[in-house]
Amino acid sequence: MPALVQICVVIMTIALLAIALMAVRVMARLNQTTEELSGLTQAVRESAVEFDLVSHEARALLASLRDCVPPVLRVVGRLDAISQRAANLSSTLLEELEVPVFTAAAMARGVRSGANHFLKRLMQRFIHPQPAINGGPDHE
Repeated sequence: MPALVQICVVIMTIALLAIALMAVRVMARLNQTTEELSGLTQAVRESAVEFDLVSHEARALLASLRDCVPPVLRVVGRLDAISQRAANLSSTLLEELEVPVFTAAAMARGVRSGANHFLKRLMQRFIHPQPAINGGPDHE
C-alpha cells in the first residue's frame, strides 16, 4: 500500500476516534442533563403535591370562614342596634335633664351669691358697727 493511503487511513482512524470520543462525551453530558432534569421533575411533582395540599387546606379554611361569617354578621348587627339605642337613650336623657340641671345650677349660683352678699353685709355690720343715730343731731 502506498504510504499516502496509509497516512490517510491513519488520519481517518484518528478522526473516527476523535468523533467517537466526542460522541461519548456528548452522551455523558446528555446523561447528566437527563438526570438533573429527572431530579427537577421529581421536585416539581413534590411541589405540586404540597401545593395541592395547601390548596385543599385553603379551601377548608374558606369553608369554615363561610360558616363563621353569618353569626359574626348577626353579632355585628345586634351591636349596631344596641349602640344606636344607647346613643338615642343618652341623647334623650341629655335633652330631658339639660334644662333642669342648668336651672338648678343657676339657682345654686344665685343662692350662693345672695348668701355670700348677705353674709358680707352682716359681717360688716358686726365688725364696723355704726352708731344708732336716727336722723342725726338736727332731727327731733
